[in-house]
Amino acid sequence: MKRISCILGMLFFVSLTSEAQIDLSKKIPGIKYEKKYHFDNQIDMEIDFYTKKGSLQMTIPYTSHFTDDYQYINIKHQRGNTVYQTLFDIPNNNCLIILGEGKQVMGSAAVMKDNKGRDLKELPLTKTGETKKILGQTCSQYTFKVPEFSGEMWVTTQVPLLNDVGILKASKMGKYYQKIQAKGFVMEITSITPNGKKTVMRTTSLKQSKNYDVSIPDDFGAAINKIDYFEY
Repeated sequence: MKRISCILGMLFFVSLTSEAQIDLSKKIPGIKYEKKYHFDNQIDMEIDFYTKKGSLQMTIPYTSHFTDDYQYINIKHQRGNTVYQTLFDIPNNNCLIILGEGKQVMGSAAVMKDNKGRDLKELPLTKTGETKKILGQTCSQYTFKVPEFSGEMWVTTQVPLLNDVGILKASKMGKYYQKIQAKGFVMEITSITPNGKKTVMRTTSLKQSKNYDVSIPDDFGAAINKIDYFEY
């Protein structure tokens, strides 16, 4: 999804847990992508952004579309009249940055960096022993405090999904930490930066069987630089 400076200051993400199975160690091919992508699963999320004084600044809904084998994942959100989509094509090891939806689509595709041998940084978590229900699932509370941010996560072991399609991926903390010290699916995160800006990220609906298609136009662009999976 196209980066927006005011959002970048507020978004942090973790994309993979120790349970993740997506292979990011493939040899880098040329830029290749499909003409049409079909997704049959969906998760809904929301991210609340607060000012330093604690007032709610804006809420952005996010949707994650994905296939059963997690080989194709599309994270979509809308801000104003613009729809932003980030489509991960794992078999082709490419990422498509898309503006628009339906027939009004433009953007570019880029090869993803080879992460073979990369030392993934792990976010340390402390389990508090507190639990609560989110969307009917029992979730355990974890807290974290690192130089970049502090806060809490609510994680469930009752949802058989990878975090690559959930709020951890949409919330963008993986620029700093690519793994977390907890097994399970993250349902909610509250993150506070050193300058006092708070972001609350939550799952609003779990896996649903819904069809969604993305068609790529003939004049779609190609990016020169490789994309880091963990930063998108």
